[in-house]
Amino acid sequence: MRRCALVLALIVAACAATDSPTPLVPRAADAPADADVTIAVPLDARDADVAGSPLPAAAPEVWLRGSTHVHAKPSGDSSEPIADVIHWYEAHGYDFIVLTDHNKVSEVAPGSDTAGKPYVRDADTGLIVFAGSELTHNPSGCLPAGDRSKKCRIHVNAIGVTGRPAGKIDWTPPARKTHDRVAKYQAALAAAAQLGASLTQINHPQWFWGMTPEVLTELGHRGVKLVEIANAQFKPWNAGDKTHLSMEQIWDATLVAGVTMWGIASDDAHDYHGHGKWPPGGGWIVVHARRDPQAILDAIGAGHFYASSGVELARAEVEAGELVVELAAAEASTCTITWIEDGKLVETVRGRSARRAVPATGYVRAVVTRDDGARAWVQPARGL
Repeated sequence: MRRCALVLALIVAACAATDSPTPLVPRAADAPADADVTIAVPLDARDADVAGSPLPAAAPEVWLRGSTHVHAKPSGDSSEPIADVIHWYEAHGYDFIVLTDHNKVSEVAPGSDTAGKPYVRDADTGLIVFAGSELTHNPSGCLPAGDRSKKCRIHVNAIGVTGRPAGKIDWTPPARKTHDRVAKYQAALAAAAQLGASLTQINHPQWFWGMTPEVLTELGHRGVKLVEIANAQFKPWNAGDKTHLSMEQIWDATLVAGVTMWGIASDDAHDYHGHGKWPPGGGWIVVHARRDPQAILDAIGAGHFYASSGVELARAEVEAGELVVELAAAEASTCTITWIEDGKLVETVRGRSARRAVPATGYVRAVVTRDDGARAWVQPARGL
């Protein structure tokens, strides 16, 4: 896959303590349910001068490509050993993945002990592999209801977990006591917190048409920062139809409500090396951060990334009160750049770059579409 010359930062401001995120701004030149959880945070170079010696230069922030939703053999519905999964992503130019096996926190190698850390393979080894789990519950009859099948899919990624429970995580008993969709999600969020998760992500929310703007907004109020707007294995569900909203429309409704939530593209890979029906590589995010596990998690939580199904960007930042989007040099032709402001399509531009004023209230975001259908989604920028 092509890699762009990553020369300028995607800048999305850190989330405020309220539900309204701060705007994009230009940048200057990581437990078991029954255990206490301590998240390991790397020492910043600025805090290292305890003896008055010269401080080492801080590692630079760079573009880092990763997938937040990845499965391997411990999931039970994938036949690929973890080592082979890691090899695939390394061979295809990824910098990090989150290993999210179903209701399990998987170590990279038997006998490993990385408890207390948000990763199971660190930056010194090559591909960074974050510890995670897809907390999975597949009941029937959730309310609000989905389609006529009555199937309900409560799938939540716990990302950057520090707990290492042995075997299957039995988190669903509270969820089984109710049909309320939000309450079921809340049980997953509580389990993620017990695991010491840094971030939570709602996976393929529209599967069996199971998401509404009201539900997603409420989940945002309960601390969810990430939602899959483009899961490569669920394209029809992402797009919506005549009677169901698309994931982007539901996301926009949540943003209009003032909630901070960032849009994720993922491959949700289960099958590798050309076999199986759930292949890798169909969606990812590109994060601007130091090549350090905690720095990457912090950047994702703050929205310092764009999501992509193939389009590469060189620039997506606020400059002089405008959101500026620019294609990477690796993109051979022009693209269609669509501006969304407070949930409404307000402008479409054909070219390699475009800019639009950040509104004083509300937000603006951009979608960049290549002629082959590949896209990049720029996170929303809000006025002060």
